[in-house]
Amino acid sequence: MIQRSTDVLIDVTSLISAEDFLLAQNRGGQPEDPFARQCFVEVVQSLIFMSRVCVSHPVLQTPRPEDFGERPLLLRELMRAGLLNPLYLTLPQQQAAEQLETRAIRDLESVHGITSMARFVEQAFVIDEASAGGQTALSVRIRDWSAFQERQVRGAVGHHGDRIPTRDGVEEDAFGEWARAAAVILAGPLREIAAPGQGKYLMATLARGMKYRARAEADAISYQSHPLRRDFSLTFDLTRDGVADSTVLDIIQAVRGIHDTLSEAAGEEESHRLQLLQLELPLLGGRLWVPADTGRLSDAEWIGLIVSRIREYRTRAAALRYAVERCVTDEDYLRLARDIEGVKRQLLERLGLRRVEMSSVERELVASVASVAEAAAGVPVVSGLWFGARTIGKQFGFSGAQPFQRFLYREFVHAWKRAGR
Repeated sequence: MIQRSTDVLIDVTSLISAEDFLLAQNRGGQPEDPFARQCFVEVVQSLIFMSRVCVSHPVLQTPRPEDFGERPLLLRELMRAGLLNPLYLTLPQQQAAEQLETRAIRDLESVHGITSMARFVEQAFVIDEASAGGQTALSVRIRDWSAFQERQVRGAVGHHGDRIPTRDGVEEDAFGEWARAAAVILAGPLREIAAPGQGKYLMATLARGMKYRARAEADAISYQSHPLRRDFSLTFDLTRDGVADSTVLDIIQAVRGIHDTLSEAAGEEESHRLQLLQLELPLLGGRLWVPADTGRLSDAEWIGLIVSRIREYRTRAAALRYAVERCVTDEDYLRLARDIEGVKRQLLERLGLRRVEMSSVERELVASVASVAEAAAGVPVVSGLWFGARTIGKQFGFSGAQPFQRFLYREFVHAWKRAGR
């Protein structure tokens, strides 16, 4: 059958954030990176849903694994496990990428580019004002992120300096030059959202996202950027005709929608259990470990353990990944969405979150059995046995015919059971 490419490009910054979440779990603390959990969820979901996951080098177009340095450990271990590949551009792809990068630089250097950057900074404060109590203040998260990068990434041996070995840690290319200039122009506003002295690194991080987007476009794959880069890079609306559709994202959202539907049906009584379910389910970026696993391994050993479990889970999710790859036309997507809806419907019924109505045949059978014996007038002796048998027999069964439906159903049922312990 015809299959679509669901290859995706992620960036080193996302892997750094995801690793901070994992290491914090092992140490029993909170991650320092404010984007840590979000990136962990997105990286895990890419590794489950996508046919191939690549990572771009900030400078080289034909990198080897060793060109990325020894950190982050998560990047190295995923490469060793064969789950992550360096983005390697062929000569025609390099030429295409250079043209696209030139266009991106032209956009950045235009009035539109500076306006977009100023708007990005301004929006951080707008979001802050809309956040109750400032608990999710974007400017605070950006400042904390830049401080984390300076403390744990740029100064660490075998880390950022191995990928960008320049005096100030910013690329010696057009993107780096723009970042340095933009940091000077926007020095005042940047002092409000970046850690002291980190303005140009924030600018370089955002500009580098434009470079990665151009390279992904040259290789005809999707780019899943770090959350910090996302709004800024989308400002320029650099999309690929015929490639950058939202089908795969729609499917991921449909699977996430199973959890949302269960939560709505469960109401307040089961709300905490549903939150635990989401944390337990790797499909939604949940746990790949149990509490007993934590606190006994070194950082490298812990990351190795998690990567081995990601690989095992990716193997188990092969049927779902194959179903996504077969979504070539709108009709294919609608069929898949229908089948996911079927999983959702049966989960609601089997988990007891929605009352199961008896069919007319079942009602007739109950009536006929009830007529055999009555303990009192109008009270059938065996009706309770019938309902009990119906409930026990169908509680955790699934009638879907597709392998990926059975996979989704089993995963949600198992996570539901774990969340009820």
